[in-house]
Amino acid sequence: MAAGVSNGLYSSLSSELKLVLLCSRLQTTAKEEAAIDKLLAEHIDWELFMHLTMHHKLYPLEYRYLSTHVHPKVPKTVVSILRQQSQQNTCKTLQMVGELVRLIRAMAQNRIRTVVMKGFPLAYQLYGDMTLRPSKDLDILVWPEDMDKARKIVEDNGYFPGHPIANLSPAQQQKWMETNQHLEYWNPDRAVCLELHWRLDCHGLDIPLLTVENSLVQIQLANQSINILGKEELLLYLVLHGANHAWSRLKWLCDVDIVLRQGAFSWEALYQLAHSLGVNAILNQSIILSHALLDTPIPVNIVEMAKNDTKAHELAAMALRCISDNDYKPKKPYVVAYSIYQWEKYLFLLQARWRDRISFVFRCFLPSKEDFRMISLPEKLYFLYYVLSPFIWVCCRVRNAARKRSLW
Repeated sequence: MAAGVSNGLYSSLSSELKLVLLCSRLQTTAKEEAAIDKLLAEHIDWELFMHLTMHHKLYPLEYRYLSTHVHPKVPKTVVSILRQQSQQNTCKTLQMVGELVRLIRAMAQNRIRTVVMKGFPLAYQLYGDMTLRPSKDLDILVWPEDMDKARKIVEDNGYFPGHPIANLSPAQQQKWMETNQHLEYWNPDRAVCLELHWRLDCHGLDIPLLTVENSLVQIQLANQSINILGKEELLLYLVLHGANHAWSRLKWLCDVDIVLRQGAFSWEALYQLAHSLGVNAILNQSIILSHALLDTPIPVNIVEMAKNDTKAHELAAMALRCISDNDYKPKKPYVVAYSIYQWEKYLFLLQARWRDRISFVFRCFLPSKEDFRMISLPEKLYFLYYVLSPFIWVCCRVRNAARKRSLW
């Protein structure tokens, strides 16, 4: 990446966010240690530092570094809070790993093919320590023809649907599943959230299941065989997932950084897959951000390709507003409205091909879970969801944006 591009993106970050990024490295160089010392010599807003650390889900990595590198400028209360959060995460991780293995085993006994997406297998692959990457839920992919059996197994194991689709008729459920990608479940006894997927879809950017099926890798986790995505498919899925959330949690960019550093994949195969899906600009966006913010080593030819991708630079700049937003206080209504506009514009620009953009606009008219929660219609009147959906969509966006801090 051109030095000016990288330096420009990195220099726009706050001192607190720079410190978060530097302390999240698995290994720090002498140059990075010097940068940390220089930042600590400045005035650090530790409340903001903790907010960013928790928001970006990097607190286990921050504690790992700060507990082994004693800096007199770091308040003891900061290290203490990070220790407490990390210990809680360790306990939760162990519980959720056991739950994941239990569900995978139950599905295997019923001859249901499963793929574990992200989560603990990914943490083990990347960090060699599942507790260094927090996960709030379990993500399991099954094939569409196995969904009915998988749902029954999940529900028989104490999980309740957290989605109003459970109250729809079978025909209505089928219509909804044709244009969506996962169902949410909640186990109140174990306090575990599960997302049951039937496609690898990120706002319409879909990695075909045939591609997934031909590239699966099997690993052992707690004496249970678990299928995970192949190398290039995993990396591209991480890229699509992070990009579709505008990299609002730097945990996702750190995942990409480590995969790129490990280098156990083919750049040629990765770009071929990205080209077949029309997501080259999104892949280049992740390379620009990873190189600029995490100093990820990238081959020269890939650097040149990303440097010449103007759309990737535009997407990276838009995502950086989300990444570097330090204002976590409520904002005025006109700021909230502009935030909604910027967010939808960003998602629209992620769509590279004209048919993808048409599909993106069309999805605004499809029934959503908010529609089902707000109004229950009989099967004969199901078509009215398509009429009501745009209005409910606007109401929900305004309500959610007003309740949360702005992403922009």
